[in-house]
Formats: sequence, C-alpha cells, structure tokens
Amino acid sequence: MATWSELSNELHKTVQAVGNSVITVQAEGGRTVSGIVLDERAIVTTASVINHGERIRVSVSPDQSIDASVIGSDRGTDIALLKPDQQVGSPAMFADDPKLEVGHVVLAIGRTRRGNLVASSGILSGLMGEWHTPRGEKVERFIRPDLNLYSGFSGGALVGADSKVIGMNTHALRRRSSVTIPYSTMKRVAAVLREKGHIPKPYLGVGLQPVRVPESLAQRLNLTQEVGALVVHIETASPADKAGLLPGDILLAVGERNFGHHGPTALVFQLEPNRDAKIAGIRGGQQFSAMIHVGERPRRQA
Repeated sequence: MATWSELSNELHKTVQAVGNSVITVQAEGGRTVSGIVLDERAIVTTASVINHGERIRVSVSPDQSIDASVIGSDRGTDIALLKPDQQVGSPAMFADDPKLEVGHVVLAIGRTRRGNLVASSGILSGLMGEWHTPRGEKVERFIRPDLNLYSGFSGGALVGADSKVIGMNTHALRRRSSVTIPYSTMKRVAAVLREKGHIPKPYLGVGLQPVRVPESLAQRLNLTQEVGALVVHIETASPADKAGLLPGDILLAVGERNFGHHGPTALVFQLEPNRDAKIAGIRGGQQFSAMIHVGERPRRQA
C-alpha cells in the first residue's frame, strides 16, 4: 500500500502534468472559466459564458496570455470551441473509453482568473448511460463527480486514476449539481462546431402541448398510450405543413419514441435534422401515419 506521502506526490504529479493542458479562459466583461486544450488548433470550454463574435483571452500563467476567437458553441451540451491565435498549453491526453465505476477517485483541475492552477479531489458518485440535457441534447454518458467545483472550475478537466482526462466539468446543465461532459461528447460536438460553427437543431414548425388521450378513444383504437401531443399551431411551409399535419391532430409518436414517455419539446429536440421520421397520431377519431422530413431550425430561432 502506498504511503500518504507517496499518494500525495502522485496526486501532485498528476495535477502538474494535466495542468499543462488546462487554461484560463476570460471572456469580455470579466467572465472567467477554465478550458481544456483539445489539440494544437482548438480549446474546449463551457459555452455558458461565451458569446459569438467576442474576443477571448486564454492563458496558462499570469505572464502568458493570448487572444482566441470563438469557432462555435452549443448551449445544449455547454460546449464551446475556441481557436487561439497561437498554440497555448499542451494538448490533453484523453480517455477514449474510460473504465469508470462509482467510488473511483477523480481529480478536478482548473485555473483561476490569474492563471494559477487549482485542483479538487473526490469520487465518482453517479454513473449512468446516455442522457439528454434540459435543451434536449444527447450526452453519451452521465458522469457526476462528488467533489468541490469552486468558482472557475467550469470548463476544466476531470481526471481519472490513469492521469487521462475523462471529460469537461460544468455547472450549467443541472440545477444544484455539477456533471462532467465525457470526452466522447466533447469530440463529437467539437467536430460539428469545427465544420459548421453551430450544432444544427431539429425543426418541425409545429406547436404542441401535452394532452391525455380519452379513455373511450384509447379503448376503441386498442391503445395503451395515455398521453399524446396536441397540434395547436403549424407554421406555413414548415416540415409539419409539408407532411400534411393539421391543427387538432393528436400525435402519439415520432420516430422510435412516443409522447407518452417524453414531453413534446424534449422529444422533438432528440430528432436528427435533415432526416425523415415517421409520425403516428390520431385524426378525427382514427389513427393515421405520415412521414416528415425533419428540418434545421433557422439560426435566429436557435
């Protein structure tokens, strides 16, 4: 068994090594978070303090600060991608497929406003599979560390026992608790941001509200689903309009998901833009189905 001194030295070495890949990110207005060097051309940080078009300052020490620009950001996963004017720090070593278990010891590493390195230790208190954020965006794995994430830790790294970065810590996606966005999600979102500057959002052009399917109608149609989504509004020339949906339709399912287990907005957010999806519903007391081509939400509405 390692002595207390040996353990302390190992933790210190890990913080120093990974710290070369964790930077201070300072947005206009004095908003400060941490960031992780993804590669020689890009930095990943939290999107909650980043706005398009503004200049960002990034640094790894009080005397080494450079400008960076915003490549793109996605509030749904709280990931922003920055391009520094010159290389800063060292690209992080990421864990592509980390073997995580509840109770594993982890380190959170960030930097302060002045560029000083800070760390916090704890354990993994929660692990689950794929989940969706409040804005409906997919995250490949739910990771919740039980440690103190002080001011400035958002956008910083969570590190496992192999000294590799598991993902990016954030305060922005869950009330009263922090989560870690896994590297698999960071890599996927960063690739799209690099290509398009934003994450395409699904668009149907339809207003929906939850509605209970009348018991008598459910019995007559042999439905076990109790809740659907009532169509209350359809935008002209929208995907919903082109698919032939009508106000008063009760939608039961879209794609492989039904409205009985998902709220209307959350379900629509989970659709993939520029793909066809099958819609099942009720119209005039009878079941119907239609194909809808999921559009991409105009940027001004995103």
